[in-house]
Amino acid sequence: MNFFYIIKEGILGFKRARLAVTISVISIALSLVLVGIFAIVAQNMAGVFQKFYRQVQLEVFIDPALAISQVQKLQQKIQKHYLVDSVIFVSPEQALSEFEKDFGADLVAVLDENPLPPSIRVILKSGESRITVIQDFVGEIKTFDGVDDVVFQTEIIKLINEYSLIGIIVSISIGLTIFIIATLLIFNTIRLTIYARRTLIEIMKLVGATNFFIKGPFIMEGIFQGLFGSLIAFGLLWISNYFIKGIFATILAVPYQYYVILISIGVVLGFLGSYFSVNKYLKY
Repeated sequence: MNFFYIIKEGILGFKRARLAVTISVISIALSLVLVGIFAIVAQNMAGVFQKFYRQVQLEVFIDPALAISQVQKLQQKIQKHYLVDSVIFVSPEQALSEFEKDFGADLVAVLDENPLPPSIRVILKSGESRITVIQDFVGEIKTFDGVDDVVFQTEIIKLINEYSLIGIIVSISIGLTIFIIATLLIFNTIRLTIYARRTLIEIMKLVGATNFFIKGPFIMEGIFQGLFGSLIAFGLLWISNYFIKGIFATILAVPYQYYVILISIGVVLGFLGSYFSVNKYLKY
C-alpha cells in the first residue's frame, strides 16, 4: 500500500460519511476558533499592559542653575544605566504646558511666575518593574551632582507587579482549560466519526487486512479533518479581524505565526484523534 493510496482513501472517507465528517470539521473549526480568540486577546492584552507600563516613568528634578552641557552630561550618565530605555529633558516651559493641559490651571496667573523646575523624564525598559531594583536606582540617581529629587509612581508599579502576576496565572489557567476542552471535543468528534464505521473496520480485519492497511486511510482522513477545520478557523478569525477594523477603525495585532500554529494544532490533533480512535477498534 503506497502513500497515494492512503491519501486517496482518506479523501474518499469524506464522501462515505459526509454528515459525520462535516460535524467533525465544524467542531474542530469552532474549537480552534475559541483557542485562537483566547490567544489573540491574551496577546493584545499583554501589548496594552506593556504600553501602559512604558508610561510609568521617573521624574528627575534638577538644579535650574545647571548649564546645558551639564544637563546633557547628566542625561548621558542616566541613559547608560541598564534599566533605562530613554531619557527626555523637560524644560520649565514644557512642564508648565503639560500641567495646564492636565489640570486646566494657569499657575503663572496665580503665582506671577512659573514655579516648575526643569527635569529629566526617565522611561524604564519594558518589563523592568522590580520595585526594590527601581528604588536602588532612584537612590543612585539622587547621588548625582545637580539632582534635587526623584519622583516615581511607587504604588502604580506595585499594582502592576501584583496584577501582572495574577493576570499571568489566570491567563494560563483559562488558556489550558480552553485548550483541553477543545482537544477533548476534537478527539470525541473524530472518535464518533470512526465509531460510525466500526463495522467496516471489523469486516476488514475478518478478511485479513493488516492493521496498517486499516489505519492508514482513517489517520489520513483525521489529518484532513484537522486541516480543513483549522483552515475554516483561520478564515473566521481573519474575517473577524477585518470587520473589527472596519467597524471600530482599529485592528487586533495578529502575528502570522498564530495562523501557522493554529493550522499545525488542527493537523496534529486530527492525526492524534484518528490514530488513538482507530487503535481502539483494532484492539491492540
